[in-house]
Amino acid sequence: MRFTVATLLLGFACALPASAQTPSASRDQAVSPLNVTTEFSSSVGAECDGGEGLVVQLQYTGAQPLRGYLVALYPRDSVTGRPLPLRAIQGFTSPLESMIATGTTWTRTVCSIPESIAGTPVTVTAKVDVLKFSDGSIWGPAALPATHQLLGQLEGMDFVMGSSPEEKFVTPILPAGEPLPVQSPKSQTIGPVSIESGVWRDLANTDMLILEITNASATPIRGYVFTISFIDPATGNYFRRVTTKEVETHGDPSDYLAPAGAWLAGPRKFSHLDDGSLAAYKIDLDYVVFADGSTFGPRMSRESDELQGMILGIEMAKALGGRTSANLDR
Repeated sequence: MRFTVATLLLGFACALPASAQTPSASRDQAVSPLNVTTEFSSSVGAECDGGEGLVVQLQYTGAQPLRGYLVALYPRDSVTGRPLPLRAIQGFTSPLESMIATGTTWTRTVCSIPESIAGTPVTVTAKVDVLKFSDGSIWGPAALPATHQLLGQLEGMDFVMGSSPEEKFVTPILPAGEPLPVQSPKSQTIGPVSIESGVWRDLANTDMLILEITNASATPIRGYVFTISFIDPATGNYFRRVTTKEVETHGDPSDYLAPAGAWLAGPRKFSHLDDGSLAAYKIDLDYVVFADGSTFGPRMSRESDELQGMILGIEMAKALGGRTSANLDR
């Protein structure tokens, strides 16, 4: 194992299932600056079959320009209260376009929510799940996987066309220079990657966990997400988890993680037990995205949703040449 000194170098409809670097919400969560109302209409025209659909009216009242939004629509049987499949609408602009200004009003039409089922009216509750503002901050609970994919998508566009503070945290570290002295080395293979890990002390004599990830498959890798869990070996209790995502940020195939190639993960501070000894640790691979679009892993973390969005945003920015505003119904 050679750990080395390194330098950190749009419209469709579908049902939705109900990061450490993701900006945290910085505004009053009780009052959304995006006002949303819904009403069924039988005169939406050719947008929906039969001319019937749900009209969503949106008005933005925030103080600064709005970069993107996602609104969840929760339909229910009005008699039994039984929930129907969740839908969502979202919109965003590229770094080169004007954002949504305060006072802006617009409408969206959703064709996939029926006004009634077997004669029973359907009611719809709209909830803003996320707003992203011009300064990069967000508002909202950010509870849905689609929200984290949207946030990742905006970052991905910024990687290609603008600037993003997130980029330095997700850019792969390339092995270079002299090997680092590593204690207690471990080797393991999880699916398409081999992982070498060990303990390294930095200049402040702090115990750090470092990892080297090698592509053990035959297909280049664009990015991955893994989680490190620190464990008390006496009890088996997990007491700290950290998640890392790494991705090639400009869509350049020559910079993907080639078969047999290696990337390093940024060192993580090692957790200690009460007696001062090093905790045990476990590494779980949550998600891998390959150059051919295939994936591996359970995709359980919000960071994995963000990774998928980043890659989508990178490709959209490249394909559309800078003009990437989109309104999407999901």
